[in-house]
Amino acid sequence: MSYSNFKDPLGLLRRMLFSSNKAARFVLIREMAGLLMVPVDFLLKGYNTRLFKKSQGTPKPIILVLGGSRNGTTLLYQTLAEHLPVSYVNNFHALFPRSPLAALKLFKPFFSKYISNNKSYYGSVPGFNGPSDAFSIWNQWLGDDRNYVEGELDEKTKTKMKRFFNAWQQVSQKPFLNKNNRNSLCVPMLDSIFENVFFVEIHRDPVYVAQSLVFSRKAVQGSEKIGWGLLSSDTNNQSDPLAYIEDICYQVYKVDSVLAKARSQVDPNRYYRVSYETFCERPGEVIEQIATKALSLDVSSEKLKNLRFSTSANQQRLGDKEFNKILSSINALYHKKESAKPVLQD
Repeated sequence: MSYSNFKDPLGLLRRMLFSSNKAARFVLIREMAGLLMVPVDFLLKGYNTRLFKKSQGTPKPIILVLGGSRNGTTLLYQTLAEHLPVSYVNNFHALFPRSPLAALKLFKPFFSKYISNNKSYYGSVPGFNGPSDAFSIWNQWLGDDRNYVEGELDEKTKTKMKRFFNAWQQVSQKPFLNKNNRNSLCVPMLDSIFENVFFVEIHRDPVYVAQSLVFSRKAVQGSEKIGWGLLSSDTNNQSDPLAYIEDICYQVYKVDSVLAKARSQVDPNRYYRVSYETFCERPGEVIEQIATKALSLDVSSEKLKNLRFSTSANQQRLGDKEFNKILSSINALYHKKESAKPVLQD
């Protein structure tokens, strides 16, 4: 975990220890395991280099899940990992930032088919077989800041990125799946690097994204005035007690704007967009469509037909002052002043 993104890591540790969310406690176990694996990671580095150099052949599809923080990207990622015949960086592989290919190769027999419990802690999925954001891998090319990407990459770095994922697919013998919200900021660049990439964007009613980000700031940073999530910023306005609401709503709007621009630059045949609300109501249908479009596969099953998720989080959970401030700010930003609950179109 990169603690540069957290303003109060000791406070976060305390909140995680006393959290009722089991996924929060698993994150702490994962971090401790990462420290224990450092010597092994160094020992496997040479083997990892040999696997990297062997990368060749036509790449299989790469599916990248996109979306802003609190839009449902983690739930979608978990569901795709469970129901599609894909490989992904799991929480165990992520313990080996210097040798992820070697970890995949050597420990693959120890992991059975992933079965999701749909639990997570602000993007972190429990279990060593649970799908990881893979920051430990992406950071080597995109930097350590989880919420921003610094400009364009040079051609040498792009080549290394492409070769890494070719090598991953060669070892796994499966298409690759990943969710990392930061990738939403560099879609055109990723589209130019990978020959067979397919983007899946999930978006949610911005009113409820903003509301969720208020709670996220309090839980992760210890204060609603400290930024958290993609394109966030701290609130410096001391005169308005609800200034953080405007900052959060602008954060949501900026991410949506970046993704809207990205969509216009990518072949629509390689881009699938779905609302969080639709996904929760008809997840099986969404998974089947993604499988058909990205992998040319039919994955229909009785289990998928009966799959449903709750949308109970899409209701007012804040007090009237905060919630009404969100409504007015979102309406102003999205130019939908006539609507109390603006929803972006699919």
